[in-house]
Amino acid sequence: MTKPKKPVILLILDTLMSTPLEEAVQTGYAPALQFLMERGRYYPQLVSSFPTMSVTIASTLLTGTYSNKHHLPALIWYHQDENRVVNYGTGIKEIIETGFSQFVKDMYYELNNVHLSNEVKTIHEELTERGFESASINAFVYRGLYTHDVKLPRSLRVLTGFHGNLPIQAPIYWSLGAFSKFSPFTFPRQPFSWNYKSTFQELKFLIKKRKLPAFTFCVIQDLDLRVHVKGPMDLTGIRKIDRQLQKLFNQFKSWDEAIEECTWIVMSDNGQASMGNNRDHYVIDLRKVLKGYKISKKNISPQRKKQIVLAVNQRTAFVYCIGNHVVKDRVIDQLRQDKRIDIIAWENRDQFHVVSGEKDGAFSFWKGGVYTDEYEQTWTIAGDKGLLDITLTDNKIYYGDFPDALARLSSSLKSHKGNYIVITAKPGYEFKTKASPIHVGGAAHGSLHKQESLVPMIVAGTDLFPKYERIVDLKSWIVKLITD
Repeated sequence: MTKPKKPVILLILDTLMSTPLEEAVQTGYAPALQFLMERGRYYPQLVSSFPTMSVTIASTLLTGTYSNKHHLPALIWYHQDENRVVNYGTGIKEIIETGFSQFVKDMYYELNNVHLSNEVKTIHEELTERGFESASINAFVYRGLYTHDVKLPRSLRVLTGFHGNLPIQAPIYWSLGAFSKFSPFTFPRQPFSWNYKSTFQELKFLIKKRKLPAFTFCVIQDLDLRVHVKGPMDLTGIRKIDRQLQKLFNQFKSWDEAIEECTWIVMSDNGQASMGNNRDHYVIDLRKVLKGYKISKKNISPQRKKQIVLAVNQRTAFVYCIGNHVVKDRVIDQLRQDKRIDIIAWENRDQFHVVSGEKDGAFSFWKGGVYTDEYEQTWTIAGDKGLLDITLTDNKIYYGDFPDALARLSSSLKSHKGNYIVITAKPGYEFKTKASPIHVGGAAHGSLHKQESLVPMIVAGTDLFPKYERIVDLKSWIVKLITD
């Protein structure tokens, strides 16, 4: 394999947000992150993908495409061809409804080997084809060109009854929970993934043994769990992770040497919006909103007589019209009656339409035309552009509360088969169905809003930076860092 000029280490700190990050740095809670910010470049408002859910965002980062091309639409979605709901892990109650064995199969095999489109290449695949090695640590999206024959951890074999091997397609260095690990001193607390200490232990092992490949993709999930419960301004999680980052830098002769020998990218995947405390008001029960329709009660193999399937991704939901006699326009009209619903969007013959429960008016747009946004994408637009908080000046599109709204929303509406509507909740609100997890008094994400869509990124150890401040543009930049 080809030796890189300088290894690239990408750390995803799930749900890290700019305001608590900056406060942690200013108050001395995060000296390692402060060091990287002072020695490199800080981006406080990197645009994520949509929905702002981890598997969709990671797929966008690794493939350099939105969901209309990589085809991983959300954490939970309805698979029309198989007549079932796919759930990668939204909550224990929903996992029980979809079936635990099916969840394990979807999460640890189907996601990377089947659902992630073969028409796009991940960073791991592209680097391997160019003669470079890569690593994936604690990432649920990891597809590569090496086959790892993996036996399920014992606890999962007992729960699922599956005792065979899974042919996992991953990079040459692949680490995930009890499935696979590098260091003999790493002990995961659960079979599904690591905690932050175990994750850093794996990365430390690669550095200490001088096995760092050209690219290492590493995900730290702990912040997301804390913020859901404690709210966006929790600093304790950042402090704990920074301590581990300090220990990582101490593997080098000095912290300066760490950025001389490696390029460091530390970033978030999504933010979170603070949730209201009144459950009855701030939790939008879609079964009540769509009262009168026959909604599938179980998230697996909806019965023939059912009319609607719901796939709730916290502050975004997909409403599938599956019955032969379901008129989508009537479903949309019923959704518009709830003023807590921010965006109601659907696609028809490559045109995209938006209305709202909160606001009057209608908006339509499609690709190509006389209007150009800041990412050099061209569009035709018609109607009330205020529904997506868009401003026009001399045929230039400027985004407000919904960054890169036209590309992100249209990609979601073309991400998979089905007759569906995409809806988002106003800040402070979230959706639920029978088994959905809720986050009253804490925080949630998933929507198109800037609270969840703008995330921080720190880059140190290079003078080459991405053209646009969007996660979808990072793949081409990372590949260039390694191969040029």
